[in-house]
Amino acid sequence: MGSLENSAKTCAMKYASEGIPPCPGLIKSANEDFRVFEIPLYDFSGSGDHTLVHIEKSGISTFEAQRRICRELKFKERDVGYAGMKDARGITRQWFSFEHTNPESFLALDIPKLKVLEVTKHSNKLKRGHLAANRFEVVLRDVEPSAVPHAQATLELLAKRGVPNWYDTQRFGRRGENPKAGLALLRGDLEAYFRCVLGNADGETDKEVHAAREAYNAGRPEEAMQLWPSRANQERTALRAVIKDGPTWNALKKLPQKLKLLQVSSVQSMLFNQALDARFEDFDNVWDGDICRLANGADFDVEDADIEQPRAKSLEISPTGPIFGHKMRSPKGREFEIEQQVLEASGITPEMWDIGHGLSQKGDRRPFRFIASDVGTEYAEADKSLTVCFTLPKGCYATVLLKEITKSGEDLAFSS
Repeated sequence: MGSLENSAKTCAMKYASEGIPPCPGLIKSANEDFRVFEIPLYDFSGSGDHTLVHIEKSGISTFEAQRRICRELKFKERDVGYAGMKDARGITRQWFSFEHTNPESFLALDIPKLKVLEVTKHSNKLKRGHLAANRFEVVLRDVEPSAVPHAQATLELLAKRGVPNWYDTQRFGRRGENPKAGLALLRGDLEAYFRCVLGNADGETDKEVHAAREAYNAGRPEEAMQLWPSRANQERTALRAVIKDGPTWNALKKLPQKLKLLQVSSVQSMLFNQALDARFEDFDNVWDGDICRLANGADFDVEDADIEQPRAKSLEISPTGPIFGHKMRSPKGREFEIEQQVLEASGITPEMWDIGHGLSQKGDRRPFRFIASDVGTEYAEADKSLTVCFTLPKGCYATVLLKEITKSGEDLAFSS
């Protein structure tokens, strides 16, 4: 049996617009250059037991925004609802839900890098995926006038073909550690898991944290506890549990459930990238045996690709790839063969996704492409800035579209 470490690969990002010259530009040179606006899935009723809070955050992650609000209001983080995670870099707006709370308490909050825009009520908690789309306004800096037509040509081509639906690098952690941790959980190898979370100093740029990780790797957990900076509350809590109970499931309980779920799902994301890479030349074409997705989210089996291809060309349907799980719906034909090869090379079996502890994954399908809508550009020659505006379906990465324009995508994470 293979393993993800030794069989997967690191691969340069492939572009649907490969034949179009790049439009070089600096992405995210300042938080103000990357703005995201969450579009809710439905209108909120204005009444109910749940307080819905619309926030704007700058330069912090969704998890950090949640943590800061909960710390101020003494609310349990695990009880907070949100529809989707937003990048730390940039200015982003999104909704949180809190049950049985006083709406006025949110309006009085004074938290650095975060402000409350509005508060309302609703009858149910926000859950992951409860958003219609995200609207982006992105400024590319240092763009030469001669390169602007290249950006426009790229956007025109993507409007016809769709955008390859890669999971981008931010999905896999600052040091690419998420899939390695997720794989250890899938295997039930908790020693390897805690080495990844508390050790694994490769790529660590913080000197204090690097020293703490080295101490843990060397089998000196008490010394590591002294070295971990006080700001690393999550790691210190986990290490304290390991010192007490060893690298066990009891110690694992001390880590946030949302972190562990992210780590497991990052393995799914990496394997999806491998499947997309294997199929890249036909990511927008239909094959016999495919499972295709309609715009309304429904999936269907393709029996005759020639009949369905016109609908794929008109962007009505898209072929899907694997979000592996113990109950994932599988395709047939060539796509099935690709998915089997990816899964076998990873050393993971379908049964391994049913790991319990609230971490099991049933699996799903994900379109191999996404469609950007309401696309527009505006160039300011005075400061050589190109503003690109677009709306994307939930779960899609704006950075993937931007890298199609600039052709500056770093290697995608294909291995742990």
